[in-house]
Amino acid sequence: MRPNFLKTTGLLLVLGLLMPAGMLLASTTSEIPAVTSRKANWYDAEQASTLFNQMNTLALKVRKEVGRLQVQGYELDWEAQAGRLARAKADVNRIGNDLLQLNEVKNKLEPWQQSLLNKITPNLHEMVYQMDAALHKLDVHQNRTYLAMTQYPQNINMIYKSANQMTNTISTVTQYAQAEEKMAALEKTNNRKVSS
Repeated sequence: MRPNFLKTTGLLLVLGLLMPAGMLLASTTSEIPAVTSRKANWYDAEQASTLFNQMNTLALKVRKEVGRLQVQGYELDWEAQAGRLARAKADVNRIGNDLLQLNEVKNKLEPWQQSLLNKITPNLHEMVYQMDAALHKLDVHQNRTYLAMTQYPQNINMIYKSANQMTNTISTVTQYAQAEEKMAALEKTNNRKVSS
């Protein structure tokens, strides 16, 4: 009877030591946000996907317009530069409107959409700030030589970088979420086949 008691005590001791490690692992894996949620509203989540795609397209347009200014800026007079920036600003404003719409329904979105919204908001704020600064410099220094000696080139670079980062983030997160949804659907299909 004594050997069984020792085996049981040893087993309980090992389990007691392993239990905290298991609890630690369980708590870290539960912090990873789910792709889907039962709290999400299907209609709002679908609308959000459409808005994210639209924002991505607009950010690509901003990046393209501002990228031209990076390359051709020294060749264009200030009025041509102002025209390009005005077009880019119109797209940035549309992104801002889309962002406001998404923030109104944020709690009804999928977790990945909420996370994406949080990630791209600083990009928009940076674009707006840099855009206003660049337009102000164009208004004050209506001469391309003077513009080159101000922060204007850095403003243009920061707009480009923020637009680029926004498009990369939207594309990456959206593709990841789509892949996760496909994997979940495959697992569900495989589980049905196994249980049949």
